[in-house]
Amino acid sequence: MRVILAITLLSFSFSLSAQQFGGNPPSLKWQQINTDTVRVIFPHGMTAQGERVANLVHYLNRYTRSSIGGLEKKVNIVLQNQTLQSNGYVQLGPFRSEFYLTPPPNSLDLGSLNWVDQLAVHEYRHVLQNMNFRQGVSKVFSILGGQLGQAAVTNIAVPNWFWEGDAVVMETALTPQGRGRLPGFFDGFRGLSLAGKHYAYMKIRNGSYVDYVPDHYPLGYMMTTYGREHYGQTFWKDVTSDAVRFRGVFYPLSHSLKKRTGMNVTGFYNAVLKEYQPLWNNYAARPDTTPAQPLLPVAKPVTNYNYVYSAGNNEWVILKNAWNKVPGIYRLNASGEERLLVRPGIVYDDFFSYRNGRVVWAAARFDARWGWKNFSVIRVWDNATGHTKTVSPKGKFFSPDISENGERVIAVATTTEMKYSLQLINTRTAAVEKQLPNPENWYYTYPRFAAGEQAVISAVRNNKGEMALVQQSLATGESTMLTPFSYTVMGIPVVSGDTVYFTSGLKDVNNVYAITLADKKTYEVTDRGNSALHMAVDPAGDSLVFSEFTVKGYKLYHAALNKAGWEPADVSKDGRSAWLQPHFKEGGNILDLTHDSLPVKKYPQFTRPFNFHSWVPSFNDPDYSISLIGENILSTTSTSIGYTYNRNEGSSDIAAGFTFAGWLPVLSVGADYTINRNGLDQNRQRVYWNEATAHVGVSIPLNLSAGLYSRSLSFGSNYNIRHRYLDSKYKGNDLQFLTNTIIFNNQRTKAVQNIYTHFGQYVAVQYNSSVSGLYAEQLYARLDQYLPGLWQNHNLVLQGAYQQRDNAFNYTFTDNFVYARGYNTPLYTSIYKLGANYHLPLVYPDWGFAQILYFNRIRANLFYDYSMANFSRNNVDMNMRYTSAGTELFFDTRIGNALPFTFGVRFSHLFDQDPVDNAQNRVDFIIPIQQLFNY
Repeated sequence: MRVILAITLLSFSFSLSAQQFGGNPPSLKWQQINTDTVRVIFPHGMTAQGERVANLVHYLNRYTRSSIGGLEKKVNIVLQNQTLQSNGYVQLGPFRSEFYLTPPPNSLDLGSLNWVDQLAVHEYRHVLQNMNFRQGVSKVFSILGGQLGQAAVTNIAVPNWFWEGDAVVMETALTPQGRGRLPGFFDGFRGLSLAGKHYAYMKIRNGSYVDYVPDHYPLGYMMTTYGREHYGQTFWKDVTSDAVRFRGVFYPLSHSLKKRTGMNVTGFYNAVLKEYQPLWNNYAARPDTTPAQPLLPVAKPVTNYNYVYSAGNNEWVILKNAWNKVPGIYRLNASGEERLLVRPGIVYDDFFSYRNGRVVWAAARFDARWGWKNFSVIRVWDNATGHTKTVSPKGKFFSPDISENGERVIAVATTTEMKYSLQLINTRTAAVEKQLPNPENWYYTYPRFAAGEQAVISAVRNNKGEMALVQQSLATGESTMLTPFSYTVMGIPVVSGDTVYFTSGLKDVNNVYAITLADKKTYEVTDRGNSALHMAVDPAGDSLVFSEFTVKGYKLYHAALNKAGWEPADVSKDGRSAWLQPHFKEGGNILDLTHDSLPVKKYPQFTRPFNFHSWVPSFNDPDYSISLIGENILSTTSTSIGYTYNRNEGSSDIAAGFTFAGWLPVLSVGADYTINRNGLDQNRQRVYWNEATAHVGVSIPLNLSAGLYSRSLSFGSNYNIRHRYLDSKYKGNDLQFLTNTIIFNNQRTKAVQNIYTHFGQYVAVQYNSSVSGLYAEQLYARLDQYLPGLWQNHNLVLQGAYQQRDNAFNYTFTDNFVYARGYNTPLYTSIYKLGANYHLPLVYPDWGFAQILYFNRIRANLFYDYSMANFSRNNVDMNMRYTSAGTELFFDTRIGNALPFTFGVRFSHLFDQDPVDNAQNRVDFIIPIQQLFNY
């Protein structure tokens, strides 16, 4: 068996996944607040946010260590204000955190807290975790491998559910809200419990392609909360300390749980469910005050129906997101028939609005060069024409609603200074007609035109994170409070005549409520056992369709509207049970923390350009290497110094490289020295030599994504100078050459179960040519075409590749060609290959063993390769054919309940004998590797 193996230290992917290298334009001027605890780095104009983060971090560092540990290390926090993403992360390698400052519009998922405050509380908990996990074996690895060495070991020792669950606990302990108090946060586990499904711990940890499985956030919150309440506040500090010290070499965290509770991690998980499930089941078992019928039969696979609108004639418009199809907006009729209207494509929030045959949404747009700079535009699909058009300027818009005649859109707008407003947009001119006043800088969520379209109704968040329902006049801008401010979250309002319906987390489950505008009285409309999310009222006003969470996704239910039987409700009072009102010992509302003024200084973009942080090993047979790598905090510079041993030649290479991505072109420079290279000369005698190389390069990576397609284009050139130290009898030891590369990637978005995109292209062209010294030349081109297969999750992938090199054979460039499978590398001066691949899933096992390896999917690829090689030199012209067919079996797995890992085996039948060893059948062990070029 021939082994094709390429593995870089896989655990590092935990730390590297969030980076955007060279993501901000050089015009962005940076400032800093630098203390003994934290350096907060932020764009000019964000001083208030920078001071707020610094003040919160100092408080958290001083008063919240009893449950995690007392080790100290200063951290850098970068505030990103150019992106419309709502997120944050902490990483090692280098040790830093980044906050993406655009708040999420959906309050039911993440809450309504001030976004800067929530990020600071949650992400700084990750900072404290990383500080305090540098103990024992983890500390040894941090000394030997640097920060990424620590990251690799601590992510093995401590499962991801603890990292996130512990941080959500702190949100809940230190604020008046936090996800631990949101009913919708538990929808997934509650849905499993109500359906009588009890998934094994390994399935919960590793997910599934066929069954809905809650993620590690609610799992982690329940696990960590259970540990705190039953075993004390310092319980997890002790358990994680054991784990990162590897007290118990195998399954260290489970070993510590067993020692301290008598239960391993699986038993602990089962105990957690045993405590929570009766709370959910008993609540759902109450008399059903809102009987409802499913609108559609249960679908396979998991399918979510969201954002429901009445289209008249007992028809409804919804967003359908099935795991085997790209999300689309559909029209449903009474018999359950579905008609696709439009697919929104790439968005930051999947909300859409519908009225009178028109669909409107905010589509994502990207700066071509700068990854942290992105926008949105308002798009409208019109049933009358069947066409989609952009009806707004490029801006930072969310949650649009369209008027009855389609001539106006109201949308939330945000700025890089975190200023929020409602903007009225003329769809004919694509211009902003009016910006409504917002003196309190409320954050508007999902505005809706009121009846008569003279006002807008929206659920808003104030600066403290409280929510209220507000009506604002389009003519005067005057705002009228419909409900008082409180920390009870609110969902999307729906206006039906004089009544406004909305979802709220007032009790243990999100349900539908209503307020009558004439008297501002609030009522409970539904009282279901699991969360209702979106709703629509039929034109007659006598029935309601709403989406409710189930283990098969959000399903549509139909219920009668009995207004006479509505129960009055007070949205300012908390009606949740005790389990949704936890009182942790580290509790209290730190969001009222006094805001101290702190000195602000300039932060130069080129600060600490090398910033070495880790030793990284790489195993890419026949090359084995170790590198010291560095990156500055703003991700504009990258440095590497390393050693590589080539097993085939027995050669050693010492190399150094530096890349700067702070300007439009990405600039790189480097040098390496190789010892003991060897090869055969023209007399078949083995020759040994050393060689030195210096290179300088320039490249431009571009993001051209829009609509349904993720597109990237990158091109660049590298200039190389190489000198070979050879015996004087050999001439031509110097070589200067250019490497020019262009890569285009176009991929239509794909669904969860799709193996590959249903339509896409990958195009790569590379041309190497000498400009001085030895003559050498090589041209390489490749095209991959992705197409749909016979069934929804099948793919046909066609491939063509061509490579040509000079016939002088003075020098051989790096070989990226994709040869016919099963063959050894042939001798050629030119070669082409045509390939066909048919990928299909075989089975979804959802099975694993010993918490080590879990199988999510087994899939196959049937392939056929046809290749022709031509060798032309010294009046010799020879053509050789290489054709093969076979199958590849791939296993999509997770290692250690955390790390995605794919491996496979290939059987190739060679229709033409391999001239190297006369083989006609071959079996290979394979690991899929993305095609890469280094500039």
